[in-house]
Amino acid sequence: TMAPCFPVASGARIGPASLGARPRAVRRRTVVVRAEKEGDDVGVGLKSVWYGAEALGKVVGANKERPSSTGGSSSAAVAEAMAKNGGKLEREQVVALLKEDYDQSYFVSGVGELAAYDPDCEFADPFVSFKGVDRFKQNVGNLGGMMRDIDLKITGWDERADELETSWRFSCVLDLPWRPKLAAAGGTTHVFDPSTGVVVRHVERWDARPGEVVKQLLLPSSKIPENRVEVFMFAMSDGDLFGMWLAATPAVVRICGPWVAVSVAFRAIGLDADGGPLGAIDSLAWWLLLAAVAGEVARFFKGIIGS
Repeated sequence: TMAPCFPVASGARIGPASLGARPRAVRRRTVVVRAEKEGDDVGVGLKSVWYGAEALGKVVGANKERPSSTGGSSSAAVAEAMAKNGGKLEREQVVALLKEDYDQSYFVSGVGELAAYDPDCEFADPFVSFKGVDRFKQNVGNLGGMMRDIDLKITGWDERADELETSWRFSCVLDLPWRPKLAAAGGTTHVFDPSTGVVVRHVERWDARPGEVVKQLLLPSSKIPENRVEVFMFAMSDGDLFGMWLAATPAVVRICGPWVAVSVAFRAIGLDADGGPLGAIDSLAWWLLLAAVAGEVARFFKGIIGS
């Protein structure tokens, strides 16, 4: 997501000095890239976050209608050009195709043709790397739909002998119940295959540690919490266990209350589940309900107000 790679922004502008031309709007976003050092290991926990984001994106995007690309002729044109040039694309053609993809916001939606990419191109970010244009487009398309208030600015465009490197700054609000804000600066490197001219590696760096990025996902964007979930996430980010419990008590009451009510009714007619698995669940529900009620009383007397 963000593939999950964490997709990122739109409304970007490429600086005139970097392109040698007037600045033009580029609706673009960021997505996948990788730690600069091969030895860097973000750990199992952070990799799990990445794969969790990918899975969430698939769930969110399952019923989402996908927009169609407006550059349907690019792939055919590329195939024809490569056939004429002995299976190789000229650099000018590759850069032009990348600009077309940026114009279609492929970093946000995955809609672009990505005709300048090898089908097995490697996409990497500080969390993980994977291969395949199709997977990239699916991940970006799924997770890009979860972003709001997107702002991306391209701050650098550097064409080199065997690669194109861009620099960017972005921020967005994720469409989750606690509306976290994700903001970072970094860059994307497109590595070209010398034999074919196409992009074989899409490497993204973030000028922030992966752990810091994950921490941003726990903090609501609103300065004042507007719902119970935001109260809970604020408390979690502060390490306030009691605050987390107070934020969760309404949900605990809604879940455990009916269970306890049914338990009381069955006990009234001489039925119970003591000694079995249901009995353990029954006891847990009772204790959780009592603790939740105590939390609500504490909230009342301490003047803790949740929306």
